[in-house]
Amino acid sequence: MPPWLDRLQRTALLLTAVLYAGGFATIGLVLMLVTIVLEAASLRSAPWRPTRLDLLIAAFIVIFLISGALSPYRSMAISSVGLAALTIYLAFGLTSRILRRDPQSLVALCWAWVLGGGVTALGAIAFHVRTAAPASTPTLGQNAVGTTMLMTVVIALGLALHTRTGSRYLAAAISILASAALLFTYTRGAWLGLAASLILLIGFGGRRAARAGLLAALTVVVLGAAAGSVERSALVTRARSIIVPALHQSRIYLLRSAVAIFADHPVVGTGMNTFPLVYPQYRLAGDVNPPDARPNAHNIVLNMAAEGGVLGLAIFTALLAETFRLSWRWQARAPDGTARGLRIALLAALAGMLVHQLFDGTLLSVHLGAGMWMLMAILVSTPDA
Repeated sequence: MPPWLDRLQRTALLLTAVLYAGGFATIGLVLMLVTIVLEAASLRSAPWRPTRLDLLIAAFIVIFLISGALSPYRSMAISSVGLAALTIYLAFGLTSRILRRDPQSLVALCWAWVLGGGVTALGAIAFHVRTAAPASTPTLGQNAVGTTMLMTVVIALGLALHTRTGSRYLAAAISILASAALLFTYTRGAWLGLAASLILLIGFGGRRAARAGLLAALTVVVLGAAAGSVERSALVTRARSIIVPALHQSRIYLLRSAVAIFADHPVVGTGMNTFPLVYPQYRLAGDVNPPDARPNAHNIVLNMAAEGGVLGLAIFTALLAETFRLSWRWQARAPDGTARGLRIALLAALAGMLVHQLFDGTLLSVHLGAGMWMLMAILVSTPDA
């Protein structure tokens, strides 16, 4: 590959990471596509370097193509599969190839993610202070900002553990800033996702990671306690509501509808991205969601089951299981404590995002889903430097 094209691809990847937290990743994906077209013209073949997830990714796409072909909303389902396949090809494929060419670029990629997250955190907090509404941005609602802030907090912690220079203080500062933004989104699913990430860091990352995880947890508590009395009361009430089922009726009705859709389409589901179209036919008596609502299931497992049936859910579960198996081996091979800190943080970030998806569906969109595939590429494709 010509050196200029390699530089352009790296720039596209870094730009995508910078824009990710603000909800603009599709801009970077378009530039990624341009660079891949240029690479294909140079190689006279479609660029792809084999990975250990290839078979599972191919099976995932094929199963949802079959689901789409049998869907009552065929055009929507098949076009959604095409968009998902392109997103995977760009976000997973290009990230994997760049990291294999140069494992050292991982740290630059993480910094791009974290710096973009820091800027987004500032904007989200400013919006919250100005309006008293949950922290969000013009492009992302509070739940989506919760996802990107969760990712920023944990990866920034990993960089603080990895970096030996003064820039580790910048990483720590961004982690604190993103923690505040996450707290003020009032997104309970993201709070639970961060808790899962920190538990993973504390329990399996070694002493330094455990200290960092405990400090991060303490930071969130201190930030909440330092808020004004009205907001502090609202945050405590919001946290307590997590364990009160009666306060989650809108989500519970969505989950019940998802189960009903799955029961009627158990093998291959209704097709990718069709839940919003099928849901009105499965609204239950007493459903508190608006009749014209077009939501997702707010649970990635049941959403996959409804749209992909048992086959789609099984292959998606297998894909994630293999990712975690390979990434656990990768972090265990870390040559020293600093490398291990970053590796376990990246694994924890993906785990936390997926825990969040048990209560939301933010990763079902292209611009946020791309981050999940980029993380997966890092975890299964980055060689030991």
